[in-house]
Amino acid sequence: MKCSFCEKPVGTGKGLVSVKSDGTVSYFCSSKCERNAKIRMAKKVVWTELYRKRKSEKLGKKS
Repeated sequence: MKCSFCEKPVGTGKGLVSVKSDGTVSYFCSSKCERNAKIRMAKKVVWTELYRKRKSEKLGKKS
C-alpha cells in the first residue's frame, strides 16, 4: 500500500493508519505525513509526488 500523503510505499506492519468517522481509511508512512495531511499541504510540499506531478504539468512535461 502507499502513503496517502506522499505516495511512498508503506511496508506491512509499518507506518500509521487513520480512520475517519465516515469510514475513510488513510495510511501514512510517518507522523510527518500524518500532520501535513491534516492541514492539507500536499500541493505545496516539495517532497510529495503530487507536487512533482503538478510542477511537471506546468512545465509541459508528461511522465
